[in-house]
Amino acid sequence: MKQAELLMIRMPVHRNDVKKEVNLMDGCINSILKRIKFLNHKESLKNRIETEEYFCQPFVAQHLHCFVNWENPDNFFSRADRARMVYDLLIRTRYDRGNRVDKMRFGIERLIRNKTYSAAYPLHEELDTSSKTDDYSTCPSDRQLLYETWVKLKNLVKYQPLDLIQKYYGTKIAFYFAWLGFYTRCLYPISILGVICVIYGLFTMSTDISSNDICYGPDGSVSQELLCPACEKFCDFIPLNSTCLYSKAAYVFDNYATIAFTVIMSIWMTVFVELWKRYHAELAYKWNVLGYEPDEEVIRPEYQYYKRAKMKINRVTKEAEPYISLAEKALRIFGSAITVLFFICLVIALLFGIIVYRIIVRGVFNARENSEFIQSQAVIFTSATAALINLIFIMSMNYFYNKLAYKLTNWEYPRTQSEFDNSFTFKVFLFQFVNFYSSLFYIAFFKGRFAGIPGTPTNSTGGYADPHELKVGNIRLERCEAAGCMVELMIQLIVIMIGKQAINGFIELAYPMVCYWFRRWRLSQPETEQQKIERIKKEKENSPDSNVCLCEKDYALNPVSQQFLFDEYLEMVIQLGFCTLFVAAFPLAPLLALINNIFEIRFDAYKFIVTMRRPVPAQSRNIGVWLTIINMLSNIAVLCNAFVIAFTSDFIPKIYYRMTQGTLHGYVNETLSYFDSSKLEFEKSGYPTQNYCRYWDLRRPPCSLEKYNFTFDIPCAENYEFTDSWWIILAFRLAFVLVFELIVLTIKAMFAYIIPDMPTEIIKQLRRERYLMRQAVLQRRDSLEIDNTTDETNSNSSDILGDFEDEEGEEEEVRKEKEDKNNLKQQQLSTNFQKEAKEFDAMKRLFSKKKRPSMSITTTKQEENINLEDIGKTLPSTNTTFSSQNNNNKLLNKWPSPSMLVVPPPTFEMKTAKSKSKSSRETSTTSQKSNEIDRE
Repeated sequence: MKQAELLMIRMPVHRNDVKKEVNLMDGCINSILKRIKFLNHKESLKNRIETEEYFCQPFVAQHLHCFVNWENPDNFFSRADRARMVYDLLIRTRYDRGNRVDKMRFGIERLIRNKTYSAAYPLHEELDTSSKTDDYSTCPSDRQLLYETWVKLKNLVKYQPLDLIQKYYGTKIAFYFAWLGFYTRCLYPISILGVICVIYGLFTMSTDISSNDICYGPDGSVSQELLCPACEKFCDFIPLNSTCLYSKAAYVFDNYATIAFTVIMSIWMTVFVELWKRYHAELAYKWNVLGYEPDEEVIRPEYQYYKRAKMKINRVTKEAEPYISLAEKALRIFGSAITVLFFICLVIALLFGIIVYRIIVRGVFNARENSEFIQSQAVIFTSATAALINLIFIMSMNYFYNKLAYKLTNWEYPRTQSEFDNSFTFKVFLFQFVNFYSSLFYIAFFKGRFAGIPGTPTNSTGGYADPHELKVGNIRLERCEAAGCMVELMIQLIVIMIGKQAINGFIELAYPMVCYWFRRWRLSQPETEQQKIERIKKEKENSPDSNVCLCEKDYALNPVSQQFLFDEYLEMVIQLGFCTLFVAAFPLAPLLALINNIFEIRFDAYKFIVTMRRPVPAQSRNIGVWLTIINMLSNIAVLCNAFVIAFTSDFIPKIYYRMTQGTLHGYVNETLSYFDSSKLEFEKSGYPTQNYCRYWDLRRPPCSLEKYNFTFDIPCAENYEFTDSWWIILAFRLAFVLVFELIVLTIKAMFAYIIPDMPTEIIKQLRRERYLMRQAVLQRRDSLEIDNTTDETNSNSSDILGDFEDEEGEEEEVRKEKEDKNNLKQQQLSTNFQKEAKEFDAMKRLFSKKKRPSMSITTTKQEENINLEDIGKTLPSTNTTFSSQNNNNKLLNKWPSPSMLVVPPPTFEMKTAKSKSKSSRETSTTSQKSNEIDRE
């Protein structure tokens, strides 16, 4: 009970009597969802998977009788709360009090690091995965009930039992699954809108003027134009109509409906964040962590082990602890930042390698003769293979960098675990952002804009040196096709997104199953009789029916790492970036994310329930730094989508052409510039008489083509200057970005202001709770005034008493003072367990009196403390009743001793590792400590 007071565990005092008032929209939605039976669990399970709402207060041992269910000591504290209290004791208890040199010898984590113990973990409840019953109300344990109602795939579309998850695993894990489920539900509407956009593109594809001009042309003339070679010497001219499939695919995903969907998606991100804040407030209040503040954290064992650390007095605890100077810490952070920057540059270098691969492969396909089909599909094949290779590099760098970031963060020596988590999260997310999105940013914003004009590298032919040209070595960068780069961006996004989800799913679930199947196959191979006997004996020992204790079964499960939720959050946040940053290129990205998340919830549930040891139930008031990262992605998504619409798609050029010409007929011809092909070098060309070629840009034609009787609508220029339309369209694009940003950010700010972070119902419940507290304070003051009046009356009447009674009273006071002094000395010399025992005995004596105390004030100075018993009097009647003196004594006798309450034996299991010299010394000091306590 003392540990519960130190951790300020909030326990229920009275049932929440505030009636919920639902608004019209929520009421309609809830009434519709309740009628859909396959979304909800059975009514008979509600008592087990949903918890009742109570007004709660921090636990105080002296006011035990004021809390709900205090008559039942076995179930008063939940198993999760007990495990948390035990682990808090384990990480703060010293194990070598006799060592005065090293005062930092405390905590189970340090004992695990120095191999004294191999593991420390709370025990799972029993689980029978072969059970096939449909009556879940008879499940013997919460773990079995979670397996039946949460893990199994038949619950794929049902709501998650979040209250039961919180009860078994704590709020930290429960908030992750609550956020994942909420994110998945929010994907439903935008997934439907994305499908509608694609369907609109499919139905209107045949009427698209631009793609029809590329495929057929109004009179066949434009579609027969030849595009300039994609590479030097080895590539040949490309017929424009060979990119017909490419242009049709580009229109399906890049149409007017997609532009509207992009605006909606940018607003959806803000609505999603604001609605999550409201949903989080509801859960936080229900789980009693709305105002939770973490306690002073213990120092990490790595920080304690650092030999060069100096000692410094902690301003909070007033105790000496290791301290690393600011200069040394800054130097380590600087070295870590340089390493991170180096690997970011390495990712960019790999990206340029992929670019070179695309150029070479494209040249190989275009150089093939008598293969028109391969040449026509060269763009799509090159993009797909390059994206696949890029995915392999991404996943390989991801695995390697995670381990490097962990070592770098350890090398920085963060003082506490929260500092370690924040530093590690920042490093990994920054690298993953560059690793996953760099190729997408290149295709969306850089490809084709620095390729220059054809023929530039050939100095002998007098080619014009374009100042806008950018080369990798002596290789010019790629150029976009006549239909733009949207299809390549879409292919890259699909391959990375689907490939990443498939690989992560295999690692999380399929890999253990593959290992199991491999072991079964190996055991089915021919064997000797002795090997068969040994195998059968071993299978019997490892079978579920064998007499193996639960701690041994849990020890065989996968261990829980300190960052066990980090990878889960990171995977979902990266996926959220795919859905928001480049949704203009692929409107079906939310649908793919939705399908993945529906199975991801069940896969993660299976991992936590079946294959992993039980983590320590940790408290958390929110999802931590990830909410800040999501807000940052929300703002980046607005800017990114604005630039994708303005610079990557053909939306702005088409709008400008329609404004000037009134129609899109001739738009393709307008966007293709002329180049004098006599300045190109070929190994072999299929068009030896071709005098010019076309390329995607808005530049003036060369004057050298006039000798071939060419007439142009615009003035010619030998230096291939940009046309006036290019500058006007650039101005329109920049203006669109500014207007788009202003409108969307204004709408986002409006929604953020309109939608409050906390629901009105939660505010009312908090006000009701504070009102009851104030009423208790007022009643307390009234009782104090009555007690003072009674004391004055008693003092006047006491003057009539004889001298014998006065002397007896003085002797009684002296005796009490002596007893108080002796008790004070004993408390100073006793251990924590003796203190708890005294408090427990004092409580029993308190309840054994004839008159139950009505105030917790024991000093002569009457302070206005808030008594939970007064709150119980102020509140309406509850199911909890307070019986007479005899009943109180009987109930108190049911409670175990304080040490058993704080450290229940079946909660944790610590595995001792192999004996070593250092481990044996520390273990002996631990036993000496326990012997000293026994002697005391």
